[in-house]
Amino acid sequence: MATSQRLLQLSTSDLVMIEDLRFNANIGPDCWNRPRPQPLLLSVAIEANLEGAGYDDDVNQSINYGTLSKELLALAGNQTFPDMQTLVEEAAKLSLSKLPPGEKGSVKVILKAPKLLLQDAMLSLEISRIAGESLEWGKHWNWILHDWRVPVLIGLNPPEREAKQMLVLDVALHMNWSIEQEVCSVPELVSHLMKWIDTTSYLTLEKFAAEFCNKAMSQHPQTVSIVLKVSKPSAVLNARAACIQIHRTRK
Repeated sequence: MATSQRLLQLSTSDLVMIEDLRFNANIGPDCWNRPRPQPLLLSVAIEANLEGAGYDDDVNQSINYGTLSKELLALAGNQTFPDMQTLVEEAAKLSLSKLPPGEKGSVKVILKAPKLLLQDAMLSLEISRIAGESLEWGKHWNWILHDWRVPVLIGLNPPEREAKQMLVLDVALHMNWSIEQEVCSVPELVSHLMKWIDTTSYLTLEKFAAEFCNKAMSQHPQTVSIVLKVSKPSAVLNARAACIQIHRTRK
């Protein structure tokens, strides 16, 4: 989705950023259900005071992104992680440790897994964490499915009632988690939704989108809101696609 293509395009704070750090790491089962290293991309944006470094031309008054990149690569390569959540949380802790003692700051971390899903989509996990913040009570995770291509029987015209057409879905799931809850497996959720999509038939994108959001939120109480963009490439002859986007929250 457009909001995840670049980190923090608009910000009132100074930021030190690393974009799409590439490495292989074991984050549990891959798309073939085999626990082995797979390609990942990690981005971080750390809120920090860069005024002193800019005034004195001194990197020691900033966060050394070269050093941080090496430490992130070492973190990812030296251990096995049970899931994406664990790796992204550890990356956030490491990034925040680079702030001077007592300095208030935050970090945004995005981990992309282009080969985690057997379905034609890339999965990413986005978190924001604040230095010194206690997370014992719960965590907030934003999961995004990019360019998920699904065949759907959809449309008003007679030919559209006979053959499935390809839709492209961009899905953002905002999830809350607490100790008492079982952690939701997003790959399992995607697989369940794919099986459900195979059984559906709709006249409009609007109805499909509404039912998709209802189905996704019904699968797990952790999902508190969804943003769904549905694109139909075959809808308009002279356009790349016709699209709708909806935002739904748990009631």
